[in-house]
Amino acid sequence: MATSALPPSVSFTITAEDYANALRLRMRRYWLKSTRIRVFVAAVVVACILAFTVAGLDSVPGSLAIGAMIGLIGLSAWLVIGYFALLPRQARKIYGQQKTMQHPVEASWNSEAYSSATAVASSTVPWGEYHGWSADETMILLMHSPVLFQMIPRHALNAAQAADLTEHLKQSGLRNI
Repeated sequence: MATSALPPSVSFTITAEDYANALRLRMRRYWLKSTRIRVFVAAVVVACILAFTVAGLDSVPGSLAIGAMIGLIGLSAWLVIGYFALLPRQARKIYGQQKTMQHPVEASWNSEAYSSATAVASSTVPWGEYHGWSADETMILLMHSPVLFQMIPRHALNAAQAADLTEHLKQSGLRNI
């Protein structure tokens, strides 16, 4: 009699910190992989450099270039503050409001799908139905869209489970976003 291996299974409960880590990962992937954002920032920097070199600091274009650079620095500072201070605060607020996120999760996966269940909901989603996936040292995200995701905290997985899940994601053909 042949025995088949059971799919890997994990139990975890999402915390507010887990949710903040998931939002940070999604934010980093969006900002770092968005071509439009990189092109915009590069265009502003090039325009400022051109204005400095062509007009000098005493003219209106030079003053506009200085203003644009100050604005770019201010925007960068705002993003850093948002990433380290505002995002975790917002994550704690949303976590407190969304009761379904606070239930223990039983999750499993195989070569065809990811399944998860809580006391109030359950789902099995074939790999091909996901938009993509992202992972870092704290979190694995299964992306339904660029802003909607399921999260698996790495602290819930042992090394073999994390490697197995990552391998299934790679074999599924999903994009690593």
